[in-house]
Amino acid sequence: MSLNPKQIVEKVTEIAKPIVSSMGLELFDVKYKSQGGKWILTVVIDKVDDYVSTRDCELVSYQIERELDAQDIIPGRYFLEVSSPGLDRPLRKLEDFERFKGKLAKVKAKKTYTGYIKDVNLQTGEIILEIDGESVIVNFAEVKSANLEIEF
Repeated sequence: MSLNPKQIVEKVTEIAKPIVSSMGLELFDVKYKSQGGKWILTVVIDKVDDYVSTRDCELVSYQIERELDAQDIIPGRYFLEVSSPGLDRPLRKLEDFERFKGKLAKVKAKKTYTGYIKDVNLQTGEIILEIDGESVIVNFAEVKSANLEIEF
């Protein structure tokens, strides 16, 4: 039985979630795509209250690789990479904004805003950004994309 890339992502997600959770981490994303003629399986992990270490990535990679080899669901050769969302991580849920209050973010809605996440109202879905000393309210339902910005 050969799986298509979407089915592989679903199956890897099923396999990876309990492994990642057992290590006190969160599964952030799974991608499987061809780049330059090579298949790359990317597993992105996160740590709710801290940063993901290189050691975290190594341990998760080892466990997932072992399980994928045992189940043999991916045909042919592929490269497994385990990483963190990074410093410029996407903000995909309202709770992400809550978690990163005080951090600089770029939010694309009707307009694009770059400012500090001042507050979040989880009930109304409003995000309050501080931009040049002014408060700007953005409704989460209107957010097309958002990510943390790296401060220099």
